[in-house]
Amino acid sequence: MTDAGLTLLTCSIERDRDIFAVLAKSIDENVDPSVRHVVVVPGKDVRAFAQFASPQRDIVAQEDILPIRLFQLPKQLRALSFLSSSFRRPIYLTPKLRPMRGWMIQQILKIEFARTCPTPAVMHVDSDVFFVRGLQGADAYRQGKVTFFEADSGQPMPQHRPWIDAAAACLGLSVPPTHARHYIENCVMWDRDVTRDMVARIEAHTGRFWVDALLDQPTISEYFIYGLYIDYVCGPDRVAVETQSYCNSFWPEQGAFEIDQLLARLKPKHCAFAVQSTEGVEADERLAVYDAARRALS
Repeated sequence: MTDAGLTLLTCSIERDRDIFAVLAKSIDENVDPSVRHVVVVPGKDVRAFAQFASPQRDIVAQEDILPIRLFQLPKQLRALSFLSSSFRRPIYLTPKLRPMRGWMIQQILKIEFARTCPTPAVMHVDSDVFFVRGLQGADAYRQGKVTFFEADSGQPMPQHRPWIDAAAACLGLSVPPTHARHYIENCVMWDRDVTRDMVARIEAHTGRFWVDALLDQPTISEYFIYGLYIDYVCGPDRVAVETQSYCNSFWPEQGAFEIDQLLARLKPKHCAFAVQSTEGVEADERLAVYDAARRALS
């Protein structure tokens, strides 16, 4: 494979529009114009994101990407949130009356877009990311292969095991209990052709449409499905394995957020920062952090 382009994919919702605005600004100022940015949102949110459309950025309704039709249940169900927090967010039904929540929809969207993308490389970029250094299409490749991030935790992580088991069930794998690698970050590169083969493997093993197979699982992680497929099926030689992410991420367990700590952990490969949306860092503060990081790196 030659270095044949890169597309950024962000799945978002209107509630995250203000922090997404910082991501959009950072892409406009740091990412090469040849790298397209596709933003997928629920159809009802397209108008809210229309201001961000540009020659480099497309705003697309999730209904135009999803390989299945969904029916949103009435918003009045949110009144039942005192019974379960799951009622606080929109709930959808598939044609087979399967409940489907927003986090699952985004995972299906990521897989479907990656396997149908016009470029061989897709970077999944969360809304709470902002780019602080330049990024070009060629940065997605090493020696003609799309990069692949994985990290070795040193020991098995119990919180990852449900995702491992679900991925193994879909892919027909036996993953040892000693598995200690994970594949989760805020800017994650995928290979389109590997994704297509991964979906074909799921359907061949389960004998079912891949979305139905995933929905049968109590929980899934798209990154573990993709990562375990590479590690245990197609082999790591198919991609360019790297243990350094494109993104310098701040996670809640790291304590109180401080930009100096984020800058101190900066590595040469890092072209983006991420501050989890659950941290309560509002859009104006994120913009200030972005501006401060750009000044520090200039």
